[in-house]
Amino acid sequence: AEWFNFDALNFGPDHPARQMQDTFFVDPVGSGLVLRTHTSPVQARSLLERELPVYVVCPGRVFRTDALDATHTPVFHQVEGLAVDRGLTMANLKGTLDHFARAMFGPEARTRLRPSFFPFTEPSAEMDLWFPQKKGGPGWIEWGGCGMVNPNVLRSVGVDPDEYSGFAFGMGIERTLMLRHGIADMHDMVEGDVRFSEQFRAVI
Repeated sequence: AEWFNFDALNFGPDHPARQMQDTFFVDPVGSGLVLRTHTSPVQARSLLERELPVYVVCPGRVFRTDALDATHTPVFHQVEGLAVDRGLTMANLKGTLDHFARAMFGPEARTRLRPSFFPFTEPSAEMDLWFPQKKGGPGWIEWGGCGMVNPNVLRSVGVDPDEYSGFAFGMGIERTLMLRHGIADMHDMVEGDVRFSEQFRAVI
């Protein structure tokens, strides 16, 4: 629903993401139904359906009106992480991301945060990954977005931001696999070619 995808996440009524050129609306357009453009709506759903504290990691399919090329497709997958509890800080977020990076990319992997903006987090950051196995030599690569849950998001689901804080992060699953395995074209992962899939055995 549009409420979960935008309103509950502090997107203003005139935010560009609400435009039809960026979002798939379900007919009729005024129905309030959209195909979700990110996995962040799970933040509001989880906080409405679960008792605090909340710690969830949720993968899911998302839909955007992206042009088709080697790194973009209208349907792809993201994974969303959300933690809401008493006393959580950016330090908890950074530690979680570093642990996640090492689990996915090996013991030398680490993350760094660059200031950014998302309506549903404040402060917000882009996260970069230090990837030792990067083609052309070790280096930083953009991996996803993150930040502390915006107090307006907490209020929208009845959580007192003076008592609870939280962090959230999200990244593309296909993009993560492309980085990890040196895959040049995202579409190879969804075309169903068994020869391609067999390269990875149980790794994917």
